[in-house]
Amino acid sequence: MPGTGSAITDDEIEFVAHNHPNKFLCQLCSLDLTQMSARQRGRHYEEHLSDEPQTSGGSKGGYRPPATSFSAKSPSKSSWKPVSKAGFKALSFPSRNMTNEEKNVFWHALQTTEPPHNFSPGLIPVLKKALTRSHDRGPTERAWLCFEQAVHVQGEPWDRTWGCGYRNYLMACAALMDQQRQPLYFPLLDAPVPPGIRNFQILLERAWRDGYDEEGAFQLGRELLDTPKWIGTADIYVAFTYRGISAQLVDFELSSGVEPLLQWILDYFSGGDPQPKSLTVGDALRGARPVIVTDKLPIILQHSGHSRTIVGCERVKGGGLNLLTFDPAKRIPLSIRQAGLQHHNINTARVGHPSSPSKSAKVLHHVLHPVETMRSHKRKSPDVQAGSSKRKRIGREPDDEDVIVITDDEEVPARRPGGGSAPPQRNQPDDLNPSDVLKVFRIDGKSLKKKKKYQILYFPLEEPLSEHEKRNRREVTSLKVC
Repeated sequence: MPGTGSAITDDEIEFVAHNHPNKFLCQLCSLDLTQMSARQRGRHYEEHLSDEPQTSGGSKGGYRPPATSFSAKSPSKSSWKPVSKAGFKALSFPSRNMTNEEKNVFWHALQTTEPPHNFSPGLIPVLKKALTRSHDRGPTERAWLCFEQAVHVQGEPWDRTWGCGYRNYLMACAALMDQQRQPLYFPLLDAPVPPGIRNFQILLERAWRDGYDEEGAFQLGRELLDTPKWIGTADIYVAFTYRGISAQLVDFELSSGVEPLLQWILDYFSGGDPQPKSLTVGDALRGARPVIVTDKLPIILQHSGHSRTIVGCERVKGGGLNLLTFDPAKRIPLSIRQAGLQHHNINTARVGHPSSPSKSAKVLHHVLHPVETMRSHKRKSPDVQAGSSKRKRIGREPDDEDVIVITDDEEVPARRPGGGSAPPQRNQPDDLNPSDVLKVFRIDGKSLKKKKKYQILYFPLEEPLSEHEKRNRREVTSLKVC
């Protein structure tokens, strides 16, 4: 019999943590792991949690609405705070202490080094191919995908029960540092320290000290560093705002179905018009494609207990809509990850990165820093009113600068350093069953009905914020759709 026990509950799952002075017990199933190696214990936990959502437990950093909503005349206090339980101790995996360097592992697709084992690039082309085949022989009618260089980041055993928000933050950083519409985002995120879990905690505490998000700071006890406290989309918003990256929160209270949420996401990825009028040959060809890769950044979708990165949406025959997600709680099957790595390596070999925005952005950062000196041609921000800390409601019209990036289905073989094509590799991406691929990433509307309150964080890709704009956004605000 274990000496002590504690329960972490929400409306769907319950984790029971057990401790014993002489035994090493699994905190999820009570199996005796004493004779297992550290690697075997980690694998055991992987099997438990590869498909389980995270639970907000008793930590204070879970889902919460912002202090101010555009649809309200006065601030509305949070009603979605996680329940605190007396004597609760956050569930964490028994393992060796992680070094600061291990807590800050980060990678993005511009880097020439191999990605860490829990970072998976190249999955958007894999999804595109699977959706195209599903359109030909399956239920897919049309689909829209985000920026092609998006990277999936999986949680590790040491942060699996509380780290989903951090992993979504890292996925957003990887995309923001690789996109080319706002190359100055790279130095803002890369310096003075690059993204990482521990670096995020330091950054958020610094933002609190500078007057950002008083409500969130209070909820988290003004202490985050080296703790397993949850963070939510509002906290991620604060971190990006503090670094000068424009972000926007959107709230949904689904009292009569999930359609408003699904429609908003469809409008975001499709540009608001899934069947635009074709004015040119290019427009006609673009509209004829059943699967479109856009330049839209991934978005983060939060509900009580978990958050995921949304990388696209799929309209199925009959009119239903599925979301396509990068879930940090899900393990990417090895065959799919290898297919993604092949796409990433082929793309890197084909286009290279010598002239990537990272290098030019770094030079500009050193020459023109701070951001104020970069703004001689900056348009006036439309979302800040003089003398007001509230931002105006942002409309849902498509951005005039939206660009659809259409890639060829046939990949160009990678070139050997000495010339000629590289030999064909085993387990080519074409070998994957589209149904097996899509079931890893799909979420249908029925699953979304389990929750009533959702919050989205998205990036409008505006120019870097001035110090004045940052100060005006110290209070967390959102657009309430319903």
